[in-house]
Amino acid sequence: MSKPLSSFLSLLASVILLNSCEKLSTLNLSGSSESSPAAAVEPFTHPAQCELSGVNNPVRSAYKIGEVAMLCDKAIARVDTRLQEIVATPEKIQSIDNTLIAFETAMADFSDEVTPLTFTGYTSTDEKVSAEGSECEQKVGQYSVDVFTRRGLYKALAAQSTSDDAKARLLSQTLLSFEQNGLKLDDATLAKVKLLKGELSTKESQFTTNLNSDKSSLSFTADELNGATVDFLARLKKSDDGKYIVTTKSTDYSDLMQNVSVANTRKQMMLAYLNRGGPANVKLLEEAVALRGQIAQALGFKNWAAYRTSTRMVKSDTAALGFLNDLKDKLAIRNRADFAQLLKFKKEIDPTATSIDQWDLTYLSTQLQKRDYSLDNEKIREYFPANTVVKGIFDVYSHLLGVNFVEVKNGSVWADNVKLYEIHNAKDCKLIGYFFTDLVPRAGKYGHAAAFTLISGRTLENGQYSLPISSIVANFTPPGADKPSLLTHGEVETFFHEFGHIMHQTLTRAPYATLAGSNVAQDFVEAPSQMLENWVWDKNILSRISGHYLRPDEKLPEDLLKKMLSAEKFQLSSGYTKQLLYALFDLTIHTQNGPVDVTKTFDDLYREIMGQEPIVGNHFAGTFGHMMGGYDAGYYGYLWSEVYAQDMFSKFPSDDLTDPVMGGRYRSIILEKGNMQDAIELLREFLGREPNAEAFFKKLGL
Repeated sequence: MSKPLSSFLSLLASVILLNSCEKLSTLNLSGSSESSPAAAVEPFTHPAQCELSGVNNPVRSAYKIGEVAMLCDKAIARVDTRLQEIVATPEKIQSIDNTLIAFETAMADFSDEVTPLTFTGYTSTDEKVSAEGSECEQKVGQYSVDVFTRRGLYKALAAQSTSDDAKARLLSQTLLSFEQNGLKLDDATLAKVKLLKGELSTKESQFTTNLNSDKSSLSFTADELNGATVDFLARLKKSDDGKYIVTTKSTDYSDLMQNVSVANTRKQMMLAYLNRGGPANVKLLEEAVALRGQIAQALGFKNWAAYRTSTRMVKSDTAALGFLNDLKDKLAIRNRADFAQLLKFKKEIDPTATSIDQWDLTYLSTQLQKRDYSLDNEKIREYFPANTVVKGIFDVYSHLLGVNFVEVKNGSVWADNVKLYEIHNAKDCKLIGYFFTDLVPRAGKYGHAAAFTLISGRTLENGQYSLPISSIVANFTPPGADKPSLLTHGEVETFFHEFGHIMHQTLTRAPYATLAGSNVAQDFVEAPSQMLENWVWDKNILSRISGHYLRPDEKLPEDLLKKMLSAEKFQLSSGYTKQLLYALFDLTIHTQNGPVDVTKTFDDLYREIMGQEPIVGNHFAGTFGHMMGGYDAGYYGYLWSEVYAQDMFSKFPSDDLTDPVMGGRYRSIILEKGNMQDAIELLREFLGREPNAEAFFKKLGL
């Protein structure tokens, strides 16, 4: 997941207007329509080891109590003064540079100041500092709404024109951002939109804060955890009465749901996990949905989904729903077969069983895979110690993209186990960016996996290019008392995905922050990273990134590798069906106006799509952070963008996924350009033809 923190950059990114009016269902499936051949791209050279720059604190990572709040207020005051100066510039001397470029620069500087502050709300080890970070994010969100509803600013920008292509792109997208916030409305309606958006921003921040600060856990006896792995039990803390304490962090949750044989334990765990936000977050989401409906109608749209999709590749809520429903029909047959396979297996375990409960799905799938493919996930983990995986992935990306990664050993970081790295061009060892890795769970930390932009790439006033800085924040299996962090293959895949976002964010060469990195159309933003998930199913790549934690030179054994690859498509429909469920839930609640019962809506869709009863007492909607974190009316984008991801992957030679020629094209055409061109144009240039869905449906076996 790509998660830009800056509210104004996120706002801009959410209103990118793309020229493509194509629907997925009408994408060329024959591949016969060829565009002009793409220009040749010089392959990047094999990376040599580069030297450290000597900077160990490229962005501040530690704050005293009170500092985040103080710095946040000062940053808002400072940028507001600069924006007022733009409006105060007499019309007769206004120019593209002292209006548009001045606005872009002021807001980019503001983002560089406040984003590290708001980031503390997701990662700080101090509860008070974290609370200040969350409060700062609310303030920045409110302020961003205010900025993009200012008529004076809009008037000054709208009066400009330019023959420079880059500035023209920036101008059109910036004006669109204002117009999408109601600048073409009358004063009374604009004031209403501004008020509603301010309320919405506050509720979204509160929802996220509630999830990040969740510390819920359950206690179980050893018998209640029957089937749990030795390593899992070894890393758990114990209560005073000797029970094992299991948190609702995704790592603990996944381990328990995959391996514990006691159905009631899994049921309790699932209920706890699906109640992290609780009724409070459900209420916030329902209020947000109502506010969004009011905003959309005030802006002239029939609903929030119509408003949000109008500026994306899909172009309309109708097209997005059509894509999902078409996929639902195609997946249904495969999903019924996979479900029947699980029910048959459950009956073998329990002859009295007549149905599958929601809390059975992960367990049955894991155990059936063990039986039919002789796959021991704990054995596989032994060949994926985190340090070896990270080093191997860096090696893969280095060869593929012509970059070099160097750890800053004494880097300034915000918590133990967080690491800082420099990114260099392999060809000349020029420093081009930084990134952090924050990979293991801890209390109060963001609960899933995402890539955060901290400082955006852009051309500075002195002509130099700002060094982008990003961070992976994840919750992978932590180290045990006598073992390092050993990753599941799924966690390795997640790292490949998130690191793909890091590369998108840090290899950018776009001149403007609002058009740089992963600030692209939201239904394309996941495609570059989804494409790279394919790498973890390649024999050569798996060999390069593996090594037994006790015998590092011992790679993933051939027999184990064959079993993993043979099981690649086992129960494949399950994951896609869940993504479909979440996407349809999102569009369903955001195509309605007025009060929406999000719990009932989800439960009804769960029955329809999954073919079973949802767990009673769940508040899934209150845990669905995407709905209040920028993916509202946009979750369909995960499936939509995978069509493009698989199409791009088809261009890479199957015998060498680190081919520097194709890697060079990918870096130059897809990663570096950011949003300086429409995503569909980048795809056509990279593919050398119109995009099509053949590779996507082939992967699904449809």
